[in-house]
Amino acid sequence: MKFYYFLLLIVSIAFINCKKEPIAPFVPKNELADFITEKPQIIDLDTLVYKEIKGKHGTEIHYDRNDFELSENDKVQLELIELYDFKEILYRNIQTLTTDNKLLETSGVLKIVFTSNGKEIKLKKGAKIIVYPPKGRLKDNDIFLSKEDSLGNISWDITNQNFTRAIVRFNGGITKEIIISNDSISNYNENTGNDLLGIYSNSSSNLNNYDFFVIKENSWNWINIDRFINNTKPVSFKLKDDSNNFSGFQVYIKYDSIRSFLSYPRLRDNLDFSNIPILGKTSAIIISELKNQKYYDIIELSENMQAEIDLNMKKTTKKQLKSLFDK
Repeated sequence: MKFYYFLLLIVSIAFINCKKEPIAPFVPKNELADFITEKPQIIDLDTLVYKEIKGKHGTEIHYDRNDFELSENDKVQLELIELYDFKEILYRNIQTLTTDNKLLETSGVLKIVFTSNGKEIKLKKGAKIIVYPPKGRLKDNDIFLSKEDSLGNISWDITNQNFTRAIVRFNGGITKEIIISNDSISNYNENTGNDLLGIYSNSSSNLNNYDFFVIKENSWNWINIDRFINNTKPVSFKLKDDSNNFSGFQVYIKYDSIRSFLSYPRLRDNLDFSNIPILGKTSAIIISELKNQKYYDIIELSENMQAEIDLNMKKTTKKQLKSLFDK
């Protein structure tokens, strides 16, 4: 009888030791956030009425207090983030995809937020903020505003930038630079009673000849200076993890020849990818974590790739992961 109890004890201990620990639930995260170096610039505008603001990387913003809904003594601050280095955009996980799944290539991303008493302030109806990026950034590009989903993934909506800078003489002889719609140029004098003295840029419907863009939204989103990438090829594939060690993965699509990337947080039972745009050398970098240890795999994407791909997750470090994206 003693032998029986002893044997039962040994089997129980063996069973407990062999029982696999439950996998920690997958929580989407920005795997590259530790490498961000570009900090917000905080500019105190106090109660100034007008100021031409210049960021440290060359972005100019024309601020007019009268454009905002403010009380007389409200002090104003500007938070400005200038991301013209593509790595800084990548490290912040600001992917380059429109809300209707079209690939973009970025020339820069900006964050422009005006606050008073710790709260964002709104533009008055019809008011506009003029922004001048560094020279050449707008050529062949459009302006997009960000949309963010429940997981923090960013996509982009194109804006209407059909505006012209103009000098106008108002009643009383005062002249002022204003922004007007290109559609209003031909009959501006007749409709307003003011004299349109001259314009600074032509009435083209794109930004090729422009050095500025206009913000007229009340929500202070990320702003993307981007162009559409039209010559991509779509590929579809499924990833498989036979190890069952990971509850989810952060999947990045990296392009070697353009300033673009995509980012997909996925649970282990949702690893199908459809119509991923590829161009030139395009790679999927897959990252996960187990017991505070980082793991990765990298797969080159091509038109002739297999429809189903087995993952081979390997141990790595944050420094090694950074090198995969910095190549």
